[in-house]
Amino acid sequence: MAARLPNPLVPPQARPPPALGRLDERAILASRTPFARPLMRPAFAPFSLVLCAVLAVVLGGCGPTALVAYRPDDPPTVHLPLAQAQIRDARPAFASLFARELADQPETLQAWLHGPGPADANAPLASLSALDERFDAQRAATSVLIVPGLFSDCIGDQSVPFGDGEVRPESEAVRAAYRHYGDLGLRDLRLVPLPGRVSARQNGALLAAALQDEAARPEVGQIVVVAYSKGVPDLLEALAILAPDGRPPAKLAAVVAVAGVVAGTPLADHYEGLYGAISPHLSPFGCTPAEGGEVESLTRRERLRWLAAHPLPRGIAYYSIVAYATDDETAPLLRTPKGLLAPADPRNDGQIIASDAILPASTLLATARADHLDIALPLDRNPNILVRQLVSGRHYPREALLRATLRWVVAATARAATTPETLPP
Repeated sequence: MAARLPNPLVPPQARPPPALGRLDERAILASRTPFARPLMRPAFAPFSLVLCAVLAVVLGGCGPTALVAYRPDDPPTVHLPLAQAQIRDARPAFASLFARELADQPETLQAWLHGPGPADANAPLASLSALDERFDAQRAATSVLIVPGLFSDCIGDQSVPFGDGEVRPESEAVRAAYRHYGDLGLRDLRLVPLPGRVSARQNGALLAAALQDEAARPEVGQIVVVAYSKGVPDLLEALAILAPDGRPPAKLAAVVAVAGVVAGTPLADHYEGLYGAISPHLSPFGCTPAEGGEVESLTRRERLRWLAAHPLPRGIAYYSIVAYATDDETAPLLRTPKGLLAPADPRNDGQIIASDAILPASTLLATARADHLDIALPLDRNPNILVRQLVSGRHYPREALLRATLRWVVAATARAATTPETLPP
């Protein structure tokens, strides 16, 4: 299948934005059937998921001192403590909620989270009870949409973000992979299937249409979006399309970025050229063909310029969950890119520096002790042993993390004098 390449004679800024068309999930899923492309081999799909990481591994021995080139026209940035950067630190209180979700697991909370642990253990349990009451009041009207990351359609039959890890047709995985959250009583919880190898701008148009369609459902009272990895810039592009005047759709209540590429990753800046040279000629393991721009969308150059030009819409609650881990806790496939990022900041998940994954003016819920794969993707449950050996093998409790996140965020949308952020643990 021939890949469509961007016209090299037309600069990116001169290309027209994609039309805001309706997201036809059946068409997207059908385009990934064996009749439209080579049969996907799930056992090897994760190689595509981390194609950029593989390139970094191969070239790691001659890795540059600086991954990001000097560019005098880049917008200035600052490095500040959370409070001075207007980031609300809710980690101690959120840790209490996460600990409750982990109650039936033998590992301690410190095995899965960095930073402050649960706040004063002697605080009354009434705080969590109040949160539960507000969650119960909102859940039946809440639709939760999960936005996947780069190369997502290479593994869509087994490893959707926060899914159960069961192998099933992609058309079924959109909802079936989330059946084990049914006890939460939400109106809906599903994946928004998007092409895995297109620019954030293109996926943003598709996602904007999906959000409009979801908001049009009369039974949906509010929408919460959980975006993972490249799904975050895809979502931010969608918000810019939906709210050009800074006013988002009324039903869009909250956005959660999980290991999101908010400010870009230096790995993308350095390996963008190499990836761009080889990706048009490769569509391995069932991935959709590269249409160009997917890695450019993840560069620090692109993301910082975009953020400088697009303040986030008002009226939405923003949350961030970041990840980093020790080398021993990192997937073998991600250890070399983790080392390449370490001179800039050792607190990285093998793909993204933790401080580059925080949304502006957001609430920081957790600093997860996980790598970029473990925090969201159930690759540790892949039926092929070779795939399982590529990841850390720690079996991160990502379902408990998502459950705690949804309880917190949905409860926070309730109109109350005291929000979950201010509750004692």
